[in-house]
Amino acid sequence: MFAERLAGQGLRVLDDATLERAMTRHRVRYTAGIERGFAKALRQETGADAVLIPSLELYDEVLPPRVGVFARLVSTGEAPAVLWIDGTGAAGDDSPGILGIGMIEDPRALLGRAVETLWVSLARHLAEGGDRAGPGPRRFRPKLVYRSEALDPARPYSIAIVPFFNQSARRHGGEIIALHMMRNLAAAPNLTVVEPGIVREELLRFRIIMSDGISLSDTETILNAVNADLVLNGEMFEYQERPWVGGAPQADFAVLFLERKSRRVVYSSYSHNAGDDRVFFFDWGKVNTAHAMVSRMARAITEQLLRAPMAARGVERR
Repeated sequence: MFAERLAGQGLRVLDDATLERAMTRHRVRYTAGIERGFAKALRQETGADAVLIPSLELYDEVLPPRVGVFARLVSTGEAPAVLWIDGTGAAGDDSPGILGIGMIEDPRALLGRAVETLWVSLARHLAEGGDRAGPGPRRFRPKLVYRSEALDPARPYSIAIVPFFNQSARRHGGEIIALHMMRNLAAAPNLTVVEPGIVREELLRFRIIMSDGISLSDTETILNAVNADLVLNGEMFEYQERPWVGGAPQADFAVLFLERKSRRVVYSSYSHNAGDDRVFFFDWGKVNTAHAMVSRMARAITEQLLRAPMAARGVERR
């Protein structure tokens, strides 16, 4: 679907056979990110300027169907960088309307809409450079927040995201949260996110195994290896779609930002929400997919991270 839309806009899409030969030649098995060596080889051997990496989080055909999709564009060459990232989650009953005439029962149609949403976002980025999302609803803000005043919201930061420790029953739950955080952090004008494939490459090179989190020494090693200012780590406790028929998705996770220079925590928060939080009448405002809900939660964390210190906002402490 992505390839068809790219080709339809006159962009040259590498054919499957050429890509397969390049991946086989360089023994590439991991496709959720791109490492430095393969990014350089792709540019030299195929002429590709960028790689589009889609990630299918959810594809549920049970009525009402649900989908969750991420996609990001990463440059090739000597220094691969994330150029664009977005995601979308939708359910067939998001907008049922009167007598259910707005229900979508075909999962392929719902997936097609999701891909179209991402393609429109990518096309807008290629044409205009993209824009930042507005503030999210208050109900999705973190329940507990610590933010150091040493964190300057106007200063540019580069961020390396290491794998979240997944304690939930959802397979790859930690990777899903990392993608949500990456999407919202990359939308901030003064924040850049290191391509996850490069972070993974350094974790393997230094043989760093995180059984229950990341140590300060490992943090320093990673930040120095990828030349980043902050490292983002966290724990996923719960990531559920609808636990029962008619239920609402639930998510429960914590994030932690460590600074390279001071080796101190500059931000941490704990978030917990359900899709029907503060929903009282006729499911108005209910969020039907975990993707859509966690996207709002991650956006709220980014807003808190970028808030100016109280002294800078003219607030007097007592």
